[in-house]
Amino acid sequence: MTASTPGSEVFYDLELLQKSLRALASRIDLPVTFGGLATRDGAPLTSFVGTLGQSIHGLVIEPTQGLGGRALAERKPVTATHYRQATSITHRYDREVTAEGIVSLLAVPIVVDGTVRAVIYGGQRTPTQFGDTVLHGALRVASDLAWEYSVHDEVERRLAALESEGGLPGQRIADPIERQDRRALFAELREIGRKIDDPKLALRLERASQGLRQRKATTSSDSPPLAPRELDVLAQVALGKQNARIARQLGLTESTVKSYLSSAMRKLEAESRYEAVVAARRAGLIP
Repeated sequence: MTASTPGSEVFYDLELLQKSLRALASRIDLPVTFGGLATRDGAPLTSFVGTLGQSIHGLVIEPTQGLGGRALAERKPVTATHYRQATSITHRYDREVTAEGIVSLLAVPIVVDGTVRAVIYGGQRTPTQFGDTVLHGALRVASDLAWEYSVHDEVERRLAALESEGGLPGQRIADPIERQDRRALFAELREIGRKIDDPKLALRLERASQGLRQRKATTSSDSPPLAPRELDVLAQVALGKQNARIARQLGLTESTVKSYLSSAMRKLEAESRYEAVVAARRAGLIP
């Protein structure tokens, strides 16, 4: 099992996974949800909502084995109304599943760019035929998680490429944990600054957030000016967040977030949200 450190890529992936499991449990009213990030050898179960004991905690789901293993291997959702009697799966994990009291189970792989990134499960402790409503809800949660992973991956890829090509003047931050921490701290400082009534303290927070930016070697007067809210939205995009989550984070409507993002993209002459982040970093507007 891969250890995770706050601010690391694995930690970020696990946070998103846990959030998705909570969404799966609440939207579809599933009493138990769990999952794990996919590795070369399978998917260690690391994240849980509603489990009664420890029987499945840390269990490594191998490809083709059990319900989740089949979902991993075939890259498609798999369900079992009566898990113990299911004939379409192996029963390698029957003891652990039974100990948790799970009778009916569904497993959905999270596929990003053709690669399985994780697998999520939803279970019932009574025999349940998973209908279209449940399946569509589970697929929506899986799709949202895959989207968040893909956005984060693309931002990371482009920023890493920019840094390796020398496109970021000033100090280069090679450590991905430090890069992620710096971005998160920048966004957090700006968010706290919005909520502070004391103007002096708000100014100190603003200056602290500015100190986290990657400065140009010389001060440039041609950097496109972004409104504070445009900068706030871009800072959240740089953390791989989607519009709905940014809206909740900043206390805005999703349409307002889209408007600020579109405005920032226009000023930065960017054709996508990813290009906007890269351009903003190149201009020293965000870390």
